[in-house]
Amino acid sequence: MNATQLVNLKRWWQPRYTILLIMWLVYGCFYLNRLALGPVIPLIIEDLNFSHTQVGLISSFLFAFYAFAQFPAGYLSDIFGPKKIITIGGLTSALANLLFSTGSSLFYLIGFQSLNGAGQGGAFGPIVKLINNWFPKSERGRALGIHNTCVSVFSLLAYVLAGYLGKTFGWRAVFWAAPIILLPVLFISWMIVEDNPPNNTEIKVEYRLKKTTEKSYRNLDRLKVILTNKNMILACFAFFCLMYITYCNLIWLPAYLYESYELSIIKTVFLAGVYPAVGLVARPLGGFLSDVPLEGRRKPLLLVGFFFILLATFFLANTAYLKWAMALIVIVGFFDQLIQSLFFALELDMLPSELAGTGAGFLEAGGHLGSMSAMLFTGLLVDLFGTYKAVFLSLSFLAVTGFVVAIFIREDKA
Repeated sequence: MNATQLVNLKRWWQPRYTILLIMWLVYGCFYLNRLALGPVIPLIIEDLNFSHTQVGLISSFLFAFYAFAQFPAGYLSDIFGPKKIITIGGLTSALANLLFSTGSSLFYLIGFQSLNGAGQGGAFGPIVKLINNWFPKSERGRALGIHNTCVSVFSLLAYVLAGYLGKTFGWRAVFWAAPIILLPVLFISWMIVEDNPPNNTEIKVEYRLKKTTEKSYRNLDRLKVILTNKNMILACFAFFCLMYITYCNLIWLPAYLYESYELSIIKTVFLAGVYPAVGLVARPLGGFLSDVPLEGRRKPLLLVGFFFILLATFFLANTAYLKWAMALIVIVGFFDQLIQSLFFALELDMLPSELAGTGAGFLEAGGHLGSMSAMLFTGLLVDLFGTYKAVFLSLSFLAVTGFVVAIFIREDKA
């Protein structure tokens, strides 16, 4: 490579892309530790003689603590910087999963999945804060969409890894492997990532210009601005609906396929992995469509996404054929992941940059109250009706609710 080529490469490969790549790896490894439970639910039920409701209770506590940690994590990332919060969260999640692997009683397992959830809460809000610091507004939709492809890749990897390790070595091995992968990635992130761009970059100049035109917020004012913002409340409610749909599928699809079609664990996790895999196309496509053709508008895609999820989940509740079920699962997964990142692009558009982390934490907290609810009520519905039809009809109801709420969101700056 000659000098001219090297200069051109440095000009194209900006430091912010390095930050994006490292955060892609970090958050992906967080997902390995978050989704370790879902693929081995059938194995835990068989080994410990738990009901669906009991396993759903373990998952619901994970997501309850995950939700409750989001707002403080985003808030603290605005004050102390995102890197510290991400690192503390990752260490907590890794320790909790290691300890979870040693337990057998319901309350013990609930306790350490709760701790895992608290650690998991230290990731996404601070990462959104980092992306806000390093990327200009014109690129945020695409940056978030590209970053969130890690969810698709590592969700699929979590299914495959957990399925193989669970089948070969037992379900406990899964909760050793996930932390071992996360810890070295956290160390690399700690050594390389900076909270803000250097003073001589264009994005730093833009960041300073924004700061000069925006009000400086005291700590209590941060909360007041967000909690009194009608559009943020509506976005949070719609995101609650979407996260209920998302995690109901991510956690329970392996059990649905295993129990409804009498598949092996290995085949089950590969088929369930199709749901997150379609996000490799859907997530960056959603960011591109909102940034470029729609010129920064997010709401039209939110409405389209909820509408197609409604149709697909309704038909999924009424099919008994595996091929039709898989086609409908692909549709739900595609439109689910097409619009997920747009909620955070919308949040960054609506709020001042100084509130980026707090706003993302607030949105994630509300969304993952939906995840928590999905874990508990899905198990209850399956035990109550002995079928997953009621589960998919409940997702149709959530899609209708999300669609209606999204209609009233105004895409204005706070």
